[in-house]
Amino acid sequence: MIHLTGKDSFVIYHDNNSRKNKLFLGKWSLLKSLSSIEESSFICNVFNKESYVISGGPKNINDEITIQNPIFIDDVATKKEDYLSSINQTIEFCKTNVLEKCIISRIVKTPFESHNYYHVFQNLCNSNKEGFKYLLNHPTLGMWMGISPETLLHGSMEKDFYTQALAGSKLNKQSLNWTDKEIQEHQFVVEFIKDKIKENGILNHESATYDKLAGEVVHLNKDFKFSLKTNYFSFIDSLHPTPAIAGIPLDKSIKFISDIEPHERSFYSGYLGLVDSKSCELYVNLRCARISSKEFQAFVGGGITKQSQPIDEYNETQIKSQTILTAIKKR
Repeated sequence: MIHLTGKDSFVIYHDNNSRKNKLFLGKWSLLKSLSSIEESSFICNVFNKESYVISGGPKNINDEITIQNPIFIDDVATKKEDYLSSINQTIEFCKTNVLEKCIISRIVKTPFESHNYYHVFQNLCNSNKEGFKYLLNHPTLGMWMGISPETLLHGSMEKDFYTQALAGSKLNKQSLNWTDKEIQEHQFVVEFIKDKIKENGILNHESATYDKLAGEVVHLNKDFKFSLKTNYFSFIDSLHPTPAIAGIPLDKSIKFISDIEPHERSFYSGYLGLVDSKSCELYVNLRCARISSKEFQAFVGGGITKQSQPIDEYNETQIKSQTILTAIKKR
């Protein structure tokens, strides 16, 4: 029996290749440089800030696990009217060409307690065949659970790397006639990624744009395969954050996000996954929630351009929140 609480440092993730849950258990260390990583580690990045790692390699979970008592981290849920107001302000900045696109996030809070949060994670895994699924705890930044539909970077220096441009969201049951706004939003991400690849390596393959299903949500997506002339650590520094989670121009978008969002994003829209000296399997931390004492705090966001309709953007975040909240409804 393994017993874990909000005081412990750990990561549990679902390995899609072996179809098993694996555990990193140890101590989070503040990462000074990605190039300092030598052994197999799990990395978790705070949006546009620092990164933390647990080293020592993962172990298959063969014992029963109980996870209880997440620490209390207070945060205010974003009211509908406040989020709509933020969107309207963002649209005005886009219309005056200060911004081309900016991602604005909000927090959706749901009362919830569990005698074992590992069971909740298993619900998430059982409900979603695709995506990178994890449950982690950082003693000061809290307990987080998520399922990311978006690969940031996957591959090795000895072979090719893979990344994707993912943007736009619709319910699977909706019409998949994408609007000009959604197509433009996706194209911003495509061009940004292509430019970064060409600056750092050689683009070997670019797929056609296609619809990618992630749970009940469909996104526009394009895949890229490429080789790097420099190490992948440098490429990550230039690639993240992408327009899919921050905006264009990047510096102005990040400043605008800091000014307009009333909450800290923390691990939301950072990146996480497996790293070693030559290879990585990294995902953008989307469709995630912080598990605070007695509640789930789901973090969701949407890309705003001058063509955005505020109520549509709000409804899109409602759709996205259901991916993670579904896990706590199946008890």
